[in-house]
Amino acid sequence: MIKVKSIIIIALLLSGVVTYGMFQYLNTQKQKTEKKNSEYKNVILANVNLPIGTKIEESNIRQVAWPSKLLPKGYISDVSQVLGRVVKVEAFPGDAIIESKLAPIGSEGGFSSIIPPGMRALTVEVNTYVGVGGFILPNTRVDVLVTVPSYADQEEASTRIILENIKVLAVDQTFERKGDDPVTVQTVTLLVTPDQAEKLVLASTEGKLQLTLRNDSDNVQTATSGVRLKELVAKNQSAYRRSARRSPLKNKKVVEVIHSGEREEITFEDGERKE
Repeated sequence: MIKVKSIIIIALLLSGVVTYGMFQYLNTQKQKTEKKNSEYKNVILANVNLPIGTKIEESNIRQVAWPSKLLPKGYISDVSQVLGRVVKVEAFPGDAIIESKLAPIGSEGGFSSIIPPGMRALTVEVNTYVGVGGFILPNTRVDVLVTVPSYADQEEASTRIILENIKVLAVDQTFERKGDDPVTVQTVTLLVTPDQAEKLVLASTEGKLQLTLRNDSDNVQTATSGVRLKELVAKNQSAYRRSARRSPLKNKKVVEVIHSGEREEITFEDGERKE
């Protein structure tokens, strides 16, 4: 009987040790899991290329664990919060889907969904041979200049900035024929107010448009007065005259003389021999 009781006691002790050990192990694993969860958050990423105006579906996004210390600003962790939303900034595979890249809830998709209330999208042709060409991309900001000719007096032609800090929505290229040669015509879609749209349409009808790229953080309005061709020519002529007065031109000639088989060069300036 004593031996049986001893065996029972030992069994109970071993059982307690095993139970305690299992409890400690499970508790450690739980703490590791909680620590891992605190170090990572779920983030929604684009699974495919999502052009502007695309309505997000479950097949074109995925959910991944992202380090908490490197979370993108405005990240979204719940798939249900992005399904059916419309992309207003193009997203590429692997890009985080953040709130600032999405159109307001309820947008129906397509290009019109990215236009804020009260604003308009207007497409214009711009000069592809001058300016900053390929550096003008969607979501960059530009100033719009117009050059207006004068049919009565060529020197009255003028160039002026008519719009500043305008957001570019889209850039495209089309091909047209000019005579027998194909030419590239670049079209740019700008986000403007109704008043700005009126100015832009009139400017594109009466003159030639050109865009200048500006820094995204530069919101300063310049308020220039523009420039006329005759003013530009007059300034250049004045500069030329000042330069001519500072450095008078001299009539310089070099004459080669061969005498008794010997060659000599003689320099004359303004008709006088220079020794």
